Amino acid sequence: VNMLDSQTNRLDRAADKLLPDLRDLQRAQDGTEIKSRELELVTDRSQNLTHRRDAFEKMRDEAADAYRETTGSMWRPRRGSHTSQTGKLTSAAIDARDYMRARKDRETMAHLPNGTLVAIAGGKDIADPAAVIARLDKARAKYPDMVLVHGGGPGVEKIAARWAEKNGVQQIVCKPDWDRHGRAAPFRRNDDLLNLLPKGVIAFPGSGITENLVDKARQLGIPVQRVAA
Repeated sequence: VNMLDSQTNRLDRAADKLLPDLRDLQRAQDGTEIKSRELELVTDRSQNLTHRRDAFEKMRDEAADAYRETTGSMWRPRRGSHTSQTGKLTSAAIDARDYMRARKDRETMAHLPNGTLVAIAGGKDIADPAAVIARLDKARAKYPDMVLVHGGGPGVEKIAARWAEKNGVQQIVCKPDWDRHGRAAPFRRNDDLLNLLPKGVIAFPGSGITENLVDKARQLGIPVQRVAA
């Protein structure tokens, strides 16, 4: 999966490098056949790279599904988000200006899932994993467009991530940035998570980090649903 993801990103970067050339050629159009042909060639090359990128992305997503079925865990890239842009561009005859706009739009939308954000937090040890599933099912019944927000940790958050993967619920994972923030990383992560302004927070028993999240959520007026499990 990592190899396919790496190739997808490499082709994505190669296509991005052509965008300045496309913009320059778009501005340089003077009605002559030479300029028009130059623009057409670069546009075709950029589209070819994007089509190849999409093919590798589809293979990556299929491999990620196989990984989940085999291991029971959701595959995650070493860096960044696991998003899928495939299928957003359907026209094979798009012009240069529309192509650039569509490419940027699809990149943005892939990282901005639409829906009601619901956060969940808790510790590594959970006595009743079914309680996590039940609480998430209840939240989704109330918010059918629910987007799950969590910290990507073990225990409660891992159970929640598997639930989301199984049920096709989009996720936003806010992991601590240890390299940048050191020991304060989990608490800074809590700030980043709450800056997303989730509709509410489902809080299972956990460490002081979970309690910090609960306290900050209440200070922001974000409803907190505490669960004893």
